Amino acid sequence: MELKQILVFMDDPDHSADRLDLALNLAKRHRAGVLGLKVQPHHLIPLRRGHDQDTTEELARLFKEKTAAADVKGEWITVDAKVLGGVVEAINHYATFADLVVVGQSEHGSSERRATDFLPEKVVFGSGKPVLIVPYTGKYNSLGDKVLVAWKTGRESSRALTDAVPFLKAAASTHVFEVNPSQGEEADLESLRRYLAAHGVTAEIETSLITELHVGDVLLNRVSDEGSDLLVMGAYADLHFGNYVLGDVAKHVLRHMTIPVLMSH
Repeated sequence: MELKQILVFMDDPDHSADRLDLALNLAKRHRAGVLGLKVQPHHLIPLRRGHDQDTTEELARLFKEKTAAADVKGEWITVDAKVLGGVVEAINHYATFADLVVVGQSEHGSSERRATDFLPEKVVFGSGKPVLIVPYTGKYNSLGDKVLVAWKTGRESSRALTDAVPFLKAAASTHVFEVNPSQGEEADLESLRRYLAAHGVTAEIETSLITELHVGDVLLNRVSDEGSDLLVMGAYADLHFGNYVLGDVAKHVLRHMTIPVLMSH
């Protein structure tokens, strides 16, 4: 797979500007175009509708200015949330026409329920595309020089690794890390090395046996130790009452992430 079309979800001007800068950097590296998506909430209060319209106009201006300055082909999309059933549904719809979706991390600690609560995981499960989740704190104008791949033999890790190949081919270094592998999984790592080599990716592969720490914390500590600027992982999920819910490790990482995470399901 090549990255030729990147969809960026834009909601508020501050976070969206950083998210867009990151997408434009990726677009230039991969010679891709960028779609900017603003989903208009449907408010009954006229004052609130006016504020939303002002925000949309500001974001559209920001998108057009930044894509022009970066010399990247851009397309701006505004859609009413109720037309496609909601914010997440709109993102998942337009993801059909992109190779990568860029969204922001959910903010934690607020007691207010918002339409974007749990948005990243809903997009991961519903879009059918790899999703790049950007932390809501800090600035991340570039990524992909030092990539850490969290590995566990299975469908989700396999899908994430395949989706990440364009990033890995462009990276200066790739580090594959597995926590608590079984004997059979250790044997799979040599096959994994050969698979990556076939794509022109030289990877350092490491395993670790951990019993006392949360696996999510082990991954985040490894990110810090390696100085990684991108974490790749599969979105393992449990089925609860007919809906997918992120597994414990993925949920922990998304809550405490310190760098962008590329996640696939």
